[in-house]
Order: sequence, then C-alpha cells, then structure tokens
Amino acid sequence: MFILYDLVFLLFSIFYFLILVVKGKLHKGFLMRFGALDAKALGLNNKKKIWIHAVSVGEVLVVKNLIKKIHQCFLGYQIIISTVTKTGYNLAKSIAKDEDVVIFAPLDFSFVVRKYIRILQPQIFINTETEIWPNLLTALHKRGIPIVQVNGRISDKAFEGYQRLKVFIKPVLGYVWQFCMQTDRDANRIRTLGASSNKVHVVGNIKFDDIPEINDSQLKGLRVDDNEEILVAGSTHSGEEEIVLNLFKKIKKKFPSLRLIIAPRHPERTDEVCALVEAKKLEAVKFSQTHDLVFNQDTVVVVDTIGHLRALYSLAKIVFVGKSLTRRGGHNIIEPAYFEKPIIVGPYMDNFLDVTQLFLDNNAIIQVKDEKEFVKVVQELLKDEARCEELGLKAREVIENQQGAVDKTINIISNILV
Repeated sequence: MFILYDLVFLLFSIFYFLILVVKGKLHKGFLMRFGALDAKALGLNNKKKIWIHAVSVGEVLVVKNLIKKIHQCFLGYQIIISTVTKTGYNLAKSIAKDEDVVIFAPLDFSFVVRKYIRILQPQIFINTETEIWPNLLTALHKRGIPIVQVNGRISDKAFEGYQRLKVFIKPVLGYVWQFCMQTDRDANRIRTLGASSNKVHVVGNIKFDDIPEINDSQLKGLRVDDNEEILVAGSTHSGEEEIVLNLFKKIKKKFPSLRLIIAPRHPERTDEVCALVEAKKLEAVKFSQTHDLVFNQDTVVVVDTIGHLRALYSLAKIVFVGKSLTRRGGHNIIEPAYFEKPIIVGPYMDNFLDVTQLFLDNNAIIQVKDEKEFVKVVQELLKDEARCEELGLKAREVIENQQGAVDKTINIISNILV
C-alpha cells in the first residue's frame, strides 16, 4: 500500500513543485523537505528531542503557548519545530529559543521520513491539529516513538474526505498514542475514523490559552490619533478587500474619524490589495512603511508583515475577521476577543464552527449573512458605543471561561515522557 502511496505522492509533489515555481514561492527549504538535512548544520545537541509539527502560520501561533509551557516543564529536552510554509518557518524562528531547531517538515515519502527520524531521533512527536501523514506516522510507530495529536479538530470538509479513505486511515490512527481533541464533535469524528476511544480526550481549544503579548515595537511607530476609530479587517481573502473598501468609501463622510487597516491573510498579496485600494481612488500605504509617517484620514493601511495583526487588533474600534464573507473557512476570532473588541464575521466560518457557535450562544460576536448586512452592522456599531463595549466584554468572558487546554495537554504529554 505504501509503495502505491509513494507513487501517488510523487505525482502530487511534481505538480506542487511546478505550482511553487509558477507562483515564485519556491525556496531553499523545499530541498530540505526531500531529505537534504544534516544534524550538525541544524544545531542538534545531545539532549533528548521533542518534535513539534505545525503546518503554517496559524498552527505555529496555536502551539506558541504550548511550546512555552513545554520549555518550562521539560528542561532536559531540545525542541524541534517543523513547518511546511516559508511564512510558518519564519514565524517559528521568531518564537524559538536559543537551543530550539526550526526545520521544514519532510515530504511524506517513506525514504524521506525515515531519514528525518534517523537524524532527529525524537523521543516524542507532537502533531498540531489533525493532519494525517501515513508514511511519517508509520515510520515513527515502527521506531517506537510516541505520537500525540494536540488541539485536534476535523472540519466538515476534512471529515468527508477522510471518510472516503477510512480503510487506509484507520490503521494509521492506531499508531497515535493520544488524541487531544478540541470538542466532543471532533472527538466523535476521530473515533468514527478509527481511533480507539481510550486514546481520545476532549481537552478544549488551546487557542483560548494563547494570551496575546504586544509591545510598542510591534506597531512599528504607527501614528494613530486618539479620536480615530479604526476598523481592522484581519486575515482577508480575495473579494473581501473590495467589500471592505466599498464600505469604507460609502460611510466615510458620515464617520470622518474612521480609519481602515486591511491585513491580507497572505502578505504576498499586498501589492494586489494596494492596487485595489488605489483603483477605488484611495491612497494605500504599506504597514512596513508607516513608521512615524503622517498620512491623511482617507489613507488605507495595508499590512504587509507577519506577526503584527494581534497588536493592530488592540487598536481597533471594530474588527472584521476574514475568509468568512466570500470564501468558506473563517479565521481565528479569539485574538480580537481577548482585546474586548466587537467582532464581525461572515456566514462562512466552516473551519471554526464550534468556536463561532460558542461566541454566538453568548451574544459575543455578530455574524452577518452578506455585504449589505455587513455595512449596516458596522454603521450601527459606530453609532453605539455601549453596544461595542458590551460585545467586547462578553467576548473576553467567553475566553476566560474556556481556558485550561494547555495544562490538560501538558499532563497527557507528561504521562508519556515520565
């Protein structure tokens, strides 16, 4: 079966390689993913190793607090953080401690993952959320290396796909020692796919334990007047920027103190978004170029950096979280909630259904069905300070009531590493 899987994955990798070349996203880490890594060059030491895998920026942010706790609880270990994307790699580098090693994850070829394991020699493999790599998990199992799934979740789309492949996935899930799932629904789904019930635990979402830390340097000298009311559109995708810009132009005269900051989910789209801003007859300025810059009230700030969105949320009057109006999926609403901000999302929060429903049940978020309702709600909030404050306080309360998943996850890991 795995020979066939290697062949299929080879075809996928060739296709993936061509896409990276065409999009100009090919980077030197891609060679590492084929097994071009060396223990000495990586900086591996003689300590025991904990290997933590987080696919991209979102997953790295998820495990940031968990990694901090692991550092505190397992002093005799060296931490290895693997990721897939270049942006995820750069973020992991920024949060890594002196002895930590950050690498690009192996492509899931049997010969590549065996080489990784031989070089890294981990005592445990911690996988963030729910990515199933058959060759990697099989190779870890054959070496007797414990596998722990943390902050596990299975979206509707992923569940449908996994069910079609259940006959192949079930044996691989048997190699995982413990599943730390976010919700009862996620736990039931992983059991349905073949995980043993005695291995599955509902510990909550560790994102609720990720208390944002910000400082003035993260705002890079962005000059904001006290009377400005900032609308932050965070993690936006194609189509959403145009909706937000249309809203801004429509209500700007009625709310002259309104300032718009757009943070595209993918910073490489910055030039595209800036061009869209200018096509709307507005001025665009990149966040990296705003240091002590004085610009007019109609200027739209486009965030072209990684790691500053949290700090920008702290400045917001109102927050819109993207990939929810024009595309399905949604993004993390916990970060702006921590700062007690009124949060607006669109109808398509498929990847965060449980979190979104939790906030809706507590009247701590506003979900709009379309652009028309979005414009209406923003205007209502700008006119109602009490409503904004109420939404923010309820959002923060939801977070405080849900915290504790990191400690539960650490306890499960501790039982393995004793």
